[in-house]
Amino acid sequence: MPSARCGLVLVALFVTRAFFVEAALAQDAGHRLQLSDKVDQSNRYRLVFDMRMRADVAGDGELGEQGRRLMEALAEGMTIQTVVEYEQRLIGVASDGVRTFEVRWHDYRFTGKLGDQEVAAPAGYSESLRDLLSQTALIRTTPAGKTIDVTYSHPQLAGLAQKLGQMDGGMPTYLPEKRVAVGDSWRSEVNIPLGMGSGGPEDLTLDMVHTLTDVRQEPGGPIALIELKGSYSQLEGLERSALGTPMHIQASLTGFSIFDIAEGRFAGGEYEIDMFALSSADGIEIQLTGHANGNLELVGAK
Repeated sequence: MPSARCGLVLVALFVTRAFFVEAALAQDAGHRLQLSDKVDQSNRYRLVFDMRMRADVAGDGELGEQGRRLMEALAEGMTIQTVVEYEQRLIGVASDGVRTFEVRWHDYRFTGKLGDQEVAAPAGYSESLRDLLSQTALIRTTPAGKTIDVTYSHPQLAGLAQKLGQMDGGMPTYLPEKRVAVGDSWRSEVNIPLGMGSGGPEDLTLDMVHTLTDVRQEPGGPIALIELKGSYSQLEGLERSALGTPMHIQASLTGFSIFDIAEGRFAGGEYEIDMFALSSADGIEIQLTGHANGNLELVGAK
């Protein structure tokens, strides 16, 4: 009997050791961050964006017509807030893992000020908003969340979505293509629609670095914190500048996204964008600066 008891103890020790070794190896293997494959899973988000812009002029030259319009619009500064609420439902997963989501917009609100004056909604805004809220889009993505293509239920919806400042997937985050551990980074390109109008860029494509900075254990499962850092720098040619002169543009994006690993969905995020543009010609410089804060919140899930 003593030998049998000893054998049981050795077996228990071996099993315990094997368990911890397996757990350690699993931890070393990192985390698989990918979108859920649970068909009919639905996530509803609210994205709030606050932007401030202004234009300044220096030099002894004379402003052209486009420059004067820009200064009239932004010399006193402009503030804009957009609030978008949308829902995305997974409706299919292909054999290669491609996800197809149905996206429906539930709310869109826009407020703005030029100096102390309220900015009136553009012509046709109410009709455009009504059309947006009554239509849907199908978005196909990779398991890592990279958009493959978008199909709108109405041809005009593509222009409306871009006009109202929709970002692919609503967030500037792509997931890694392979397992990652805390501290690992991966790269992507993210398009940020600005729609700044007179003299400013309509959109920017930023080179992004994503870093998994933490994985915390919550009652519902592990939650990943993904840090974001991106930049853009470009000397625009004459054909790209609305002011008719070369424009140097610099922009940066920082922030973080929260990803629910167990449920395969984003649970929130905070983003900050800074932009600087300089147009210089004929003894005059126009400087355009902008700053934006974004907040993404998961407001409903099933």
